[in-house]
Amino acid sequence: MSYEEDLSEFEIEQKRRSIGNDPRQKWINRIVASIQRYYKKCPHYDFKTGTCLIMDSDNPKCPREGRYEGCPILEEFLGRKYDYYKSKGINPPYDF
Repeated sequence: MSYEEDLSEFEIEQKRRSIGNDPRQKWINRIVASIQRYYKKCPHYDFKTGTCLIMDSDNPKCPREGRYEGCPILEEFLGRKYDYYKSKGINPPYDF
């Protein structure tokens, strides 16, 4: 899959997700937008080894080569962090 196809797929997925009024998804989208302001590549991507630091597997090789737009691993991680903040009664951070 080329980068352009991947990006268009990401935009379609974002439109589909933005239809709802889910505060969890809104927070995830806001954090991803914040990451775009500060980072060129995923902040959880190790440039030297090419591994994903948040992937829970034996082979943590990043399948997206550090691109975070539409990354299901990053979105799942952010979703878990949101659930953690809400379970502890803490307001989730506004910015990455």
